[in-house]
Amino acid sequence: MELENKQKGLWKLITDIYFVSASLFKVMIPTIIIVKIAEILGFVSWLTILLEPTLKFVGLPAEMALGLTTTILTNPYAGLLVFASTPEIAQLTVAQTTIIASFMLFTHSLVLEAAISHKAGLRAITTIILRLFCGYLFCVLLNWMFTMFDLFSATAIMNLPRMSADPTIEQWILDQFLGLVFIQIVIILLLVGLEILRHLGVEKIIHKLMNPFLKLLKIGEQASTIVVVGFTLGLAFGGGLLVRNIKKGEVPAKSAAGALVLINLFHSVIEDTAVLMLLGPSLFIILIVRGIFVFIITWIVMKGFSLLSDKNFERLIFNSGIIPNSR
Repeated sequence: MELENKQKGLWKLITDIYFVSASLFKVMIPTIIIVKIAEILGFVSWLTILLEPTLKFVGLPAEMALGLTTTILTNPYAGLLVFASTPEIAQLTVAQTTIIASFMLFTHSLVLEAAISHKAGLRAITTIILRLFCGYLFCVLLNWMFTMFDLFSATAIMNLPRMSADPTIEQWILDQFLGLVFIQIVIILLLVGLEILRHLGVEKIIHKLMNPFLKLLKIGEQASTIVVVGFTLGLAFGGGLLVRNIKKGEVPAKSAAGALVLINLFHSVIEDTAVLMLLGPSLFIILIVRGIFVFIITWIVMKGFSLLSDKNFERLIFNSGIIPNSR
């Protein structure tokens, strides 16, 4: 019986690796090709010029614009491959890679995850504005703090695939292939690591650690459990559970909205943090300091929700269509 369970567990892990890899590569391969075409046509230069003033406020060179934009529209893996192809990435300090990693953690996969949040109740436009604003604000504050106290000024040690500086088409194809192999290895290591952590009961530990903070935010017990799922497994899992429980009438709308705000700003903390550590940022900043910032923001947002009438809350913030008996 024990051997049979181990075989089932191994087969599930292999299946998970296949489906995660397939879904990511379906997005990443077209994205890589589109980025290359945009570069040839000169669109990348225009994007760099357009976003240069915005990136100055967070202490980043304009050349980082494409990698950040790719992350917002797709996922962190595609963003990392674009950064690997950006020669200027090698000169960045730990302070700068910490700012990049922080912004990516706040804004990655924004279009897709805003759609998931909308289905769970939080309006898509609310999600997009909230995540972009919080990501940018956090990075502005980080840049101010790093500059003021001269923190993390050493050159960052990165673990990204090496790309040719000025490749021919053949060399570019080889570089991208090797980059995808690198990402595949990262995915395998991450999913194996996550499976080990689940067997060790890390989810229960996270739940116990988060419980006092979730009570402080006045997120109900039912929603709190779902928040922990979002923290560990991601927005899709947490949002999916919220949809089911809201439709059953088990989670009040404002509690659900607070949970969605928290999950949007702080989810998949193990996987996403591990992936972004490839850039060589400060783990303390992107995990602990960002977590404290997110809880403060969520507390402020929840206070704001409490001041809104139910009618205005449903009109401005929440997708009332999923609430039982709302029609």
